[in-house]
Amino acid sequence: MPGPAKQLTPKQIKFALLHVYGVDGIPITKTEAARLAGYSDAANEGSKMTNPLKYPLVCAHISNLRDEVREKYGVSYEGHLEELGKIRDQSKKDSRNLAAAATTEIARGKVGGYYIDQKIIRHGNIDDLNLDQLYDKMKTIKKKNQKVLEAKELLANKPKETT
Repeated sequence: MPGPAKQLTPKQIKFALLHVYGVDGIPITKTEAARLAGYSDAANEGSKMTNPLKYPLVCAHISNLRDEVREKYGVSYEGHLEELGKIRDQSKKDSRNLAAAATTEIARGKVGGYYIDQKIIRHGNIDDLNLDQLYDKMKTIKKKNQKVLEAKELLANKPKETT
């Protein structure tokens, strides 16, 4: 059985770029990114491409692109919290409405990946799991993240292609 892919395909690179940067700076869905990248089954492929167990190189490339965005625009977790704190303090001192500044900073945080809109429907509780189930859950999380870390290392060691 062959191992995972050792390099990204042009479609995968295009998908990752579209997923991170959107179209003309406007965010798009995974499905739309997959469709624009040239995948025929865009809904299915868009979802699979962001699964680190199936496509660790794509996930690592997306992570690298997001790191570049954070570095380029100076978005760091600490800086983001500091800026939100400054806006809060300014709003306490000043009677002006700083909603636009707060909204802008929150948008920067979203671009930096610090906000994730997700809904989770939980059935059960972690307290309901026995020790074996907890260990299985931790192994799954470790395995999922390990593939992305290995893929990021693989991408870091490859010479960059010029387009």
